[in-house]
Amino acid sequence: MKTLVSLLILAALLAGCATSTPEPAPQVRHEATRSITKIELVYNEQDQLSVMDGGGSAIMGWAGIFGPVGTLLALGVEVGTRVTLASRIERRSKEFTAAVKSSGAMPLNRQFAEQLAARLRTGGREVKLTPAARMDGELAQMQAPGFEPTPGYSTLLVRVTTTYGAPDMTSSFKPFVAIEQSLQDEQQAVLHQTTHTSDLEEPAYLAYDGLLQDTARAQDGLRQGLARIVQPAYAGMFGEDGPPRVGSSETTRTASLHAR
Repeated sequence: MKTLVSLLILAALLAGCATSTPEPAPQVRHEATRSITKIELVYNEQDQLSVMDGGGSAIMGWAGIFGPVGTLLALGVEVGTRVTLASRIERRSKEFTAAVKSSGAMPLNRQFAEQLAARLRTGGREVKLTPAARMDGELAQMQAPGFEPTPGYSTLLVRVTTTYGAPDMTSSFKPFVAIEQSLQDEQQAVLHQTTHTSDLEEPAYLAYDGLLQDTARAQDGLRQGLARIVQPAYAGMFGEDGPPRVGSSETTRTASLHAR
């Protein structure tokens, strides 16, 4: 599973050691983030569900026991599957996303954003939800296309990544989710950024066709992974809650970029 996690982080998150600037101590950082009482939570509205494998075969290392012919055949599979890797990921991701969308279930990204907003409200904060296009690029430079901050609010950019992945073509597809978030003050200066991931063992699908035919259960697996990240994402950004703060009890609002 460690191989799969490395593959998914490289392929899906597009984030790494983007800066060598040392981060402030957690206590100092959380004192700054906890002082914020009004947050505009901006998240990628459309679910984009990826399906990927690393190509090749887990039995490649055993091919030699079948002699020269077995080794050559295994090498042919290894090379062929890796050559078609990019097109296979693109095709399967589009198919799986469309199949899940047609089921009519609540979008994963929206549900996670609402759960995180609810967690923010329990800390006494006023939250405004704003759906946007997916934010691309590295976390350190992450921006929401077309987004204009609301005066009086700090901005919490949240990028949701949901994937079914396998380390090679003979291993099972399993759910993997990632949340990247960047908190900016009212002047759009970055206060803190975090990344949280969750990889689950179930549901697992030996073949892509099985995944495609079981969209309800597959989507629920991703939903469970996202639910597990809500509290770690909150605590990673704001620390553990202290005494109750004075804030708004207003319910979360949802704003569209086109409604400004």
